[in-house]
Amino acid sequence: MQNNDLRAELIRQFPAEVVEMRDRQNEAYYACPTCARAVSLGMDKCVCSQVLSWKNIQQMEASEGGRRKAKLEFEVASDFTSGNCRKCPISYIGKSGTDNVYECPLKLRASCPIKLC
Repeated sequence: MQNNDLRAELIRQFPAEVVEMRDRQNEAYYACPTCARAVSLGMDKCVCSQVLSWKNIQQMEASEGGRRKAKLEFEVASDFTSGNCRKCPISYIGKSGTDNVYECPLKLRASCPIKLC
């Protein structure tokens, strides 16, 4: 092994901060700062042998309240409108006294966050 290769291997033993990158579809993913390969959340080491640090990512998530947005896509009936729990595929039938009613699992019937695309 040459001195430069040995030096590079030694440097990779020191944790380097994971970076957030964007793919062609503008989707965010985490990558190794040394080789730019995608890495899974919490990985200790990249396949290039770089030891990874998640400290900045964890601090960023903590400053944002530890919450991230998620997106769920599903098909709805063509006559569905936002707030129409009868046609919503995630609603369920619940009880209100002795009557059956459509309930929103998000508890947001009046301000339905579902957006049609």
